[in-house]
Amino acid sequence: MSIRSISKIPFLIRGLLDWMIEAGYTPYLIVNAQADGVAVPQAFVQPDGTITLNISGDAVRDFHFEADHLYFSSRFQGQAHAIAVPLEAILGLVTRETSDGLWFAGQPALAKGLVDDNDAAKPKKVEGEVPRVVKPKLSIVDNIKKD
Repeated sequence: MSIRSISKIPFLIRGLLDWMIEAGYTPYLIVNAQADGVAVPQAFVQPDGTITLNISGDAVRDFHFEADHLYFSSRFQGQAHAIAVPLEAILGLVTRETSDGLWFAGQPALAKGLVDDNDAAKPKKVEGEVPRVVKPKLSIVDNIKKD
């Protein structure tokens, strides 16, 4: 048996969509609108180059998922648009209600520097300031009651 490398992204997206729909959530697809092959209305692209698309059943028509693309039709300010999103342009899939979902940190758009999801976690350097090192603390929890 030969092992071939295939992306896990399409499987994760399908699973997340199934879960979101079953749970009654609204799925939001976050896309790098500047990636090759992306067809979205440019007037709605954010200054950081991303666009957030509501892909719930009420918001889209003719949704179909191929091995390397998502295709659907959606309305923006009352005008229909054909949307095409290559899987490598997908940055995340989250719910509108809880923001639960997945961000795909290994996507090429992130590697190109469009988005660095670690920037928010990095402390800002202040000139002349000595960095403070904080060590993690662990503790043992005993006597956990199980119902």
